Amino acid sequence: MLRFTIKCPHCQSHGIARGIEKVSPTSWLLDFQCDDVTCGHSYRTRIDMFPPETPIPRRVRRETASLQFNE
Repeated sequence: MLRFTIKCPHCQSHGIARGIEKVSPTSWLLDFQCDDVTCGHSYRTRIDMFPPETPIPRRVRRETASLQFNE
């Protein structure tokens, strides 16, 4: 299992991601909590994907053509 961590801005220990909120198709808010029990600081970060457009736009599904065989 992968744990997403960012250093705590107060004590520089590992901060572990505890929650995630999707803001848009290319942006998320992550809630972190310091892993050091004496610090226990909670903080929020924002992750944005650049460029803000999705890299490959979704295509409209085409109709399937029925095949006709000459018999």
